[in-house]
Amino acid sequence: MSKKKFDFSTKQILLIENNKMMRRLVREMLLSFGIKMTNLIETDNVSNAIQHIYSQKFDLVITDFFLGDLDGGDFTRHIRGDENCINRRIPILLITASPNHEKVLKALESGVNELLAKPIAPSALYYRVYAMLTRPRPFVITEAYVGPSRSTKRLDSMKNLKDTMPAGKMRTWRKISSTSIRYPQMTQKTTPTDPFLMS
Repeated sequence: MSKKKFDFSTKQILLIENNKMMRRLVREMLLSFGIKMTNLIETDNVSNAIQHIYSQKFDLVITDFFLGDLDGGDFTRHIRGDENCINRRIPILLITASPNHEKVLKALESGVNELLAKPIAPSALYYRVYAMLTRPRPFVITEAYVGPSRSTKRLDSMKNLKDTMPAGKMRTWRKISSTSIRYPQMTQKTTPTDPFLMS
């Protein structure tokens, strides 16, 4: 029995990429997945992206890291930090040509869901987008961090979390088995307001 193909045709995507050739390449990949051209909004800068993100609902944002004066991390931090943004919880995929430690850390601390290094293979983009749309992570809202949960296990009890956290510890680390990059797992200083984590 073959696996049923995921239907991308109704998904609204915002693509932020300032390199014209890369933007065209990503667009062609997305169209090949079944995303409709009419559902794909493209821009080459953060200012235009912010106008779009406040004017209509999207299912996914794909953004480059380098976008001029403001980067993909700045864009993500802006919308994650604004509780009035209609797309505050949207899945965000950040792509970059140089995934060094500093950029990875900034991107994850800003609240992106996933990262993808250039050059991008169609299969890598497909499975990353598929996973983000079909298996979204719980959304966490704390004083120090707003974005998808970085935890590898469900938080069973949040009542005494602040008291049990070691003094001065801002982040812990966990190794992702599929890569050699070590991603930060943000320490939650306050009780998340997301009901998914409150059971």
